[in-house]
Amino acid sequence: MTRRGSSRERRASPRAPGDCFHPEEREALCGRLLSDWFSVHARRLPWREDYDPYKVLVSEFMLQQTQVETVLPYFERWMAAYPDLASLAGANESEVLKLWEGLGYYSRCRNLLNAARAMVKEGLHLPPSDVGRLRSYPGIGPYTAGAVASVAYNLPVPAVDGNAERVVARLCDIPLPAGSGALRRRVSEVVARMLPEGRARDLNQGLMDLGATVCMPHAADCPVCPMEAHCLSLRQGISMGRPLPRPRAEIRRIDAWGLVGFREGACLMRRRPDRGLWASMWELPWFERDSEDFDSDFREWARPWRFSCTSRRDVGQVDFSFTTHRVRAWVVAAEVSASPELAGNEDGRWRFVPFEELPKLVLTAPARKFWTEFTKSQRTLF
Repeated sequence: MTRRGSSRERRASPRAPGDCFHPEEREALCGRLLSDWFSVHARRLPWREDYDPYKVLVSEFMLQQTQVETVLPYFERWMAAYPDLASLAGANESEVLKLWEGLGYYSRCRNLLNAARAMVKEGLHLPPSDVGRLRSYPGIGPYTAGAVASVAYNLPVPAVDGNAERVVARLCDIPLPAGSGALRRRVSEVVARMLPEGRARDLNQGLMDLGATVCMPHAADCPVCPMEAHCLSLRQGISMGRPLPRPRAEIRRIDAWGLVGFREGACLMRRRPDRGLWASMWELPWFERDSEDFDSDFREWARPWRFSCTSRRDVGQVDFSFTTHRVRAWVVAAEVSASPELAGNEDGRWRFVPFEELPKLVLTAPARKFWTEFTKSQRTLF
């Protein structure tokens, strides 16, 4: 059987330089992926119902570093509030961020809003189809541009997300690290040669769905894969070794105090800087726990703003993460007094916010956890 296959390969059309398969092989595996598998197993997703370019754009921003199951309820609420490009472009940023709250990576939300505003300012009612023009807008890189062009407009452009990257890395036995620019470029070249005429949308989505449901990161159901017979890494028994693991960043573990500081029915909060982590969001203070003595650590942290606290109450513990940091916070509720200079502090961002106004603010992930823990365990405090 192997000899006969090799004989056929010698008679087949030659491979292009750097290609994984002969043209006949590509045609066969595309046929199996699309006709035998995707036509039956394609995921039913709301942005696929009519392939509206605006819906596709929103979904792609939401899906960056977020699972489909998490995105679905956010997408439905978003479409109810901002059903088209014009309604989003005219929206208030704080209201948009509030609707996004819980999805994380808030720069995506700001980029989506700014991209919509730029498109509407140019007189557009829908995102454009041109990849180069799409990439001129905030937050739209090669993948998002390719996804809008191919999924929304069915143009012959590769759209390589993490799932498709993994599928092709295994299919072609590409020994490059996951998430690397080199792997993404190599996979994009392969996908560009695979795209069948008139079916770029289906091919790109088929690879994504295959990676999401069959060829998964830590498990692969190879017997049900439509491309099993063509998978080069499977033939060598190294499927789980492709792509290569990405280099792991060093994790820093931090013990911290989380402060719910109150005064006369209001809570001490600070607005984050306009750039960087949790930009422009509101936070409840937290600071590193250098000892088991909250009062001592608090005095050291609070010295620049001349805060003082009384009536301390332990609330509980919460964990949260950001970038390469893993934080365990001991949450403390305390009555806080501030110097007269609070309103004129160095960045003008500290504020006592009435409790009833907190739900209207866009809170950082740690702040939401602190407040939830506080309200859960201290309901009778006030």
